[in-house]
Amino acid sequence: MHTEEPLAVYSLHFDRGDASSGAIALWDPVTDTRLGALPEWIRGRREEPIAYVRGSRPSVGVTLLAHHFVPTTFDLSAFGPGLGEGGTVRWVGPHPVTLERTAGWSTLAEPVAFNRPLPNRIGVHALELQWFAEWTDGHGTARRLFLGDTRHELHTSGAPMEHGVPGAPPVGAYAPLMRWSSRWCSGLEGRKAVCDAILQGLAETRLRYGLPAWSVRHMLLAGGGMCGGWYQLFQQLANCQGVAVEGRTLHLVPLHDPSTDEVRWEAMVAAAPGLNQVEPARQTRFLGWFNDCARYPFAPDEPVELLGRQDSRYCFFAGWDDGHSVNFLEDGGRLYLYDPSFRTQAVALDMPMPEPDGQPVALEQESSLRREYLNQAMPWVMGTLRANGRLWEVDVARGAFGITVRTEQVPELGILWTR
Repeated sequence: MHTEEPLAVYSLHFDRGDASSGAIALWDPVTDTRLGALPEWIRGRREEPIAYVRGSRPSVGVTLLAHHFVPTTFDLSAFGPGLGEGGTVRWVGPHPVTLERTAGWSTLAEPVAFNRPLPNRIGVHALELQWFAEWTDGHGTARRLFLGDTRHELHTSGAPMEHGVPGAPPVGAYAPLMRWSSRWCSGLEGRKAVCDAILQGLAETRLRYGLPAWSVRHMLLAGGGMCGGWYQLFQQLANCQGVAVEGRTLHLVPLHDPSTDEVRWEAMVAAAPGLNQVEPARQTRFLGWFNDCARYPFAPDEPVELLGRQDSRYCFFAGWDDGHSVNFLEDGGRLYLYDPSFRTQAVALDMPMPEPDGQPVALEQESSLRREYLNQAMPWVMGTLRANGRLWEVDVARGAFGITVRTEQVPELGILWTR
């Protein structure tokens, strides 16, 4: 603050915590506090991002700092470049002001409304404002006093957000998610276009799959997470742009023959390293001897070729306690699956939205879920099987991984869905 300035803009408050502000609440994932708890812009101290639904007309709480020789009444205005319009426009004012005092801080009694709406498109904008006080002195001369300039990182989202998205703050979004999604989806129209852009942009976050974190905030702090965090992250990124996607967790049902306890599927197995990894993460991989079956099905008493190899893979074990989490979007009469852990493109499926009711479903070989997604994302199924005169058991505690069979070769898999 330059002490020679008689009057200056001291702070600007956009997200004031009520519906009248119209701002999207942004949160700091480190402190887990709302950025708008304090004015987002404080002279020489603070410059935080702000966000609105595209086409909104903001209002801002203004605090002025007076030093000496200032009028008690004047008109407040702010000018700056038009966002996409070209030229300089009057964003604020003239707004009549009466100072509470002629020295010290004065917060205007009511927020000051913008004269014009924000751009009607998704994007990131640099909002630059120059503030002035204008009045007519006792001699009838028009006066104009420069109050300082302010710069704001402004995000315009596609549509209003929904509340209650898993892992999200009480309202709004974590600021890094708004930054990423607004940039990736800049200028886009359509729900699927937004989701596609988010999926393709995830690599830029440098967040890694396979780290032991299962919530969005934990992922942002730890640098990555498991699928239970990734599908929530994707939901929140889409929600930043007003697009609602459904999260589901796919569980393998441990099908087996109750009379022999054989042909028992115990895990889905992924060989891909996952997003932003060059090899499976050390913290969550299963490293050992995998007995990959060259051909299945086979009879218990016939010779079987097992392509044993030392490898590191991810295993998703059968039952309620484990599984793989993905997202779904219904758009244009089609269902699309988004797997932010292992895929960079949406998968179009010929099936209805899965019901998260936990009911077992038989998944035939020719189902689109297996053909278009599961055979690639989870290319192996691990089972306790009898072959070559012995029972190959799954006991991960002692490094026994049974026999792994190509998913596409398994006649039938039992699955269930939860939310």
